[in-house]
Amino acid sequence: MRWLAFSLVMGLGLLGGVAAAQQPGRVYRVGYSQIVDHPALNATRNGFLDGLKAAGFVEGSNLIFEYQNAQGDVGNARNIAEKFLADKVDLIAPCTTPNAQAAVRAARGTTVPVVFGCVTNPVEAGLVPALDKPSGSNVTGTYGFPPVARMFDVIAQLCPHAKRIGTIYNSSESNSATFARSSKAEAERRGLVWIELPVTSSADVKTAADGLIGRVDAILLGQDNTVASAFDAVLKTVRDNKLPLFSFDATAAERGAIASFGQNQYQTGVDWAKELAVPVLLGRDPGTIVPVPYHAFDLQLNTAAAAAAEIPLPPELVKTAAKVFDR
Repeated sequence: MRWLAFSLVMGLGLLGGVAAAQQPGRVYRVGYSQIVDHPALNATRNGFLDGLKAAGFVEGSNLIFEYQNAQGDVGNARNIAEKFLADKVDLIAPCTTPNAQAAVRAARGTTVPVVFGCVTNPVEAGLVPALDKPSGSNVTGTYGFPPVARMFDVIAQLCPHAKRIGTIYNSSESNSATFARSSKAEAERRGLVWIELPVTSSADVKTAADGLIGRVDAILLGQDNTVASAFDAVLKTVRDNKLPLFSFDATAAERGAIASFGQNQYQTGVDWAKELAVPVLLGRDPGTIVPVPYHAFDLQLNTAAAAAAEIPLPPELVKTAAKVFDR
C-alpha cells in the first residue's frame, strides 16, 4: 500500500495528487531543526512548510510541525534529534550540517527517516556515502556547493585591482571548511592571495574582521552559521573602512554586503519538501533516493553598500541580478 501511495503521487503530480494518496484521518508528524535563527535558514523553513502545504500537508489539519532551534549549540542539536525520536516523528528534517549530523547519528539503527537540507557537502559531513547513489539507509537529503567561480568573476568585475581576498569562518563547520578549501583553490588559480581567519564562536567574529583590515582588498564570506550570527559586526568593520564585502549567504546583500551569490533559500525549501520529504512521508524508502542538488542560485546586489565602498555597479551586472537593494 505504501508503494501504491507513492506511485499515485508520481502519476498524478505532487501538487495535485498527494492529498488523495495520504492515509485518511492520519496526522503526520515532522521534526524540523536548525542550528540558529537566521534569515536565510528561516526562509528555507518557510519554503519547506509551503512545499508541504502545497502537497496537502497542512498544520492544524493533518500535520504536526515540530520546530526546534539549537541556538548555535551542537549539544542542543543532539538533544533535539533525540527528542524527535522520543516523540515518534514520521520524518526528521534537519537544516544545516551540525543538525543533520546529530540527526543521522541519533536515528542510526532506527527506521525513522532523516531527510536533511541546508548542507554543502553531505559526503564530507558523513551523512551519505556518495552523491550519485542512494544511501541504502534511512537517510537522504538536498545539498549544494556555492558557485565559487561565478562569485570570483563578480569580485573581479567590481574590484579588478583586488589581489588579496580574506575570509572569516568556523573551521569546525563542515560547510565552512568546504567553502574555504574551494575558495582558496579558486583564488590561487587566479593568482590571488587567500587569507583565512578561523573563529570558534560569534564573539570572535568582530576581532577577526578587524584583523583583516589593511591585510585584504575584499572580504568574501561563506554560508557560515557562526559568522552569520555576528554579521552586523563584520558589516560595521567593512563600512568603517570602506572595504568591499561579498558573501555566499543569499540574504547578505539585503543586509549590507555588496553582492551575494547563493541558493534561493525559499525555493530550496520548497524543492526540499516537494522532491524528498513528501515522497518519504508517503512511504518511499529514503535509502532508495539519490541526494538532490540545489536548483536555484541567485545573484543579489546592494547599491548603497557599493556606494559606501566607492565601487560603481556596472549596469550590465545589475541587469543579471535577481534582486537589487538600496539600503
